[in-house]
Amino acid sequence: MSKARRDHDDGIRGAPPPATGAAFVPGLMAGANLAGVVVLILLGYISWQETREVRKSLDDRLEKVETRLADLAKARPAGAPARQGPDPDRVYTVKTDGAPSKGPAGAAVTIAEISDFQ
Repeated sequence: MSKARRDHDDGIRGAPPPATGAAFVPGLMAGANLAGVVVLILLGYISWQETREVRKSLDDRLEKVETRLADLAKARPAGAPARQGPDPDRVYTVKTDGAPSKGPAGAAVTIAEISDFQ
């Protein structure tokens, strides 16, 4: 029998199984689980505190915005602003003699479209 075969056979027949490293320790696993839970609780508490700080900051800023809006509402003039542009209630006369048109010349209403092609 060859030396490699003999070494292989000796390992299978009489030798104990090789060591796998650290053995399973229930107390160690329970301690690791407890440490993990404590870390999660700590992170949750820190997150809760930061959320409270952000909420307080946002509440303060919102209060400032509401105060500013109230001040602007008080400063607004009571009357409506002066109207600019043409009066919508006035009837305007537009000369359409010789302009291209559709429909009868003596119609009660004439719509004039003015456009600028540039």
